[in-house]
Amino acid sequence: MVDNEVLKQLREHESIRAFQEKEVSDETMDTIFEAAFAGPNMQNYQPVTFIEVTDQALKQKITDTVHMGYIASAPRFYVVCVDWNRDLIGQSEEDKKVIEDRIQHYQYLEGGIVSASITLGRAQVAAESLGLGTVTMAGVMGAFELYEQELDLPKYVKPIMGFSVGYPDQNPGIKPKLPLSGSVMAGKYDEGQVEAAVKDYDKTMKDYYADRGQDTTWTQHNAKLFNMIKPDPRLSKYKMDKGLNLK
Repeated sequence: MVDNEVLKQLREHESIRAFQEKEVSDETMDTIFEAAFAGPNMQNYQPVTFIEVTDQALKQKITDTVHMGYIASAPRFYVVCVDWNRDLIGQSEEDKKVIEDRIQHYQYLEGGIVSASITLGRAQVAAESLGLGTVTMAGVMGAFELYEQELDLPKYVKPIMGFSVGYPDQNPGIKPKLPLSGSVMAGKYDEGQVEAAVKDYDKTMKDYYADRGQDTTWTQHNAKLFNMIKPDPRLSKYKMDKGLNLK
């Protein structure tokens, strides 16, 4: 198998949820973001913004709202946003109307989310290459009302994820992933191939969870989560409040 340090680092990713009480410098974060934002995005619109929450009291409020302690305890915590506001800056009134119409269509929200996800993934890899630990969180959207109240977000700027960064204070281990046969296909989607991969993966994850004192498989764990995590109708309305109406 072809191998190098980058591939090794990618394979050994761990989500870190406990951090040392050690500062992460501005210089280090600038280095991470320069690498992150060098990646591809939709049509070079660059519709992505990271907003650091610097007020510790606000970080604690977010933690209390979404019940994720690794927000308040992280040296650095960012709200990752799809940002179509910047593409309106400097435009004529005529062009601004066209742009505002376009970004209300689904393809632009999707393109912004994909662009933000690529940037976030690159930031995570860059941070880990410098010996830092990270965790990404979709669940931080449960505190979107706090972001609206505290972060001065303009129209067309919508948070989608959270990103905590710091020096690791734990070693949670590498979580096994589905065999490639369950995620990579040729020619067409192969349901039988997926079923075989999931069956094989369930055996792997049963052992993984057993080592952590849990008697479950991947499919059972997923069913539990889908039953436990209820849909939040507020989030469906929120994207429209931000001017992303999904025409």
